[in-house]
Amino acid sequence: MRLLCSAPLLTLCLACKPAAPPAVASEPAPRYYLGTTTTTSPDGATAYGPPFPVAVRRTLDPRRGTIDEYVVHPGSTHPTHLRRDPGAGPQAIFTAEDDQRSFTGTITFTGPDWAWTAWTYAITLSDGSGTLRGSGRADARSITTDKLFHGPDGQPRARIRERLDEVDLPTFTRTRDELLRQPAP
Repeated sequence: MRLLCSAPLLTLCLACKPAAPPAVASEPAPRYYLGTTTTTSPDGATAYGPPFPVAVRRTLDPRRGTIDEYVVHPGSTHPTHLRRDPGAGPQAIFTAEDDQRSFTGTITFTGPDWAWTAWTYAITLSDGSGTLRGSGRADARSITTDKLFHGPDGQPRARIRERLDEVDLPTFTRTRDELLRQPAP
């Protein structure tokens, strides 16, 4: 069973890998990640299909207070945008949405500002099918997430986990092109 849509919720802000301090970075530089998304029963015991590949280009822009992601699944792309909530004070709370407006919500980051090491998701799907709640972590070279999809009745329906590793631009470009040639699941 393929859960949800192929929306970027599956990879939504997988992490904000520690970046150069804002004072050092003159222009935002994208970072590139490749990995897999696995969807299972809420307890993780039953796979809802095989893992599928994902490629992500992530650009942090501290001056604008934004994080832009270009998420690629087999046969589809999902631009996602996060904007820092100026009313949140020193907390790193971002509103999140994709170009199709298939979801809304927030992601709250913890750790050094713009070099966060952990975060939590509070996402609602626009079609009323449910919510995503979960967490993520980043280290120097990889990102992991663990989210639970809850149906409209509040019951957990699926667990979605990602693991991505940082790659260089040629590797990302090659994989992105391969994924876009594949049919969407």
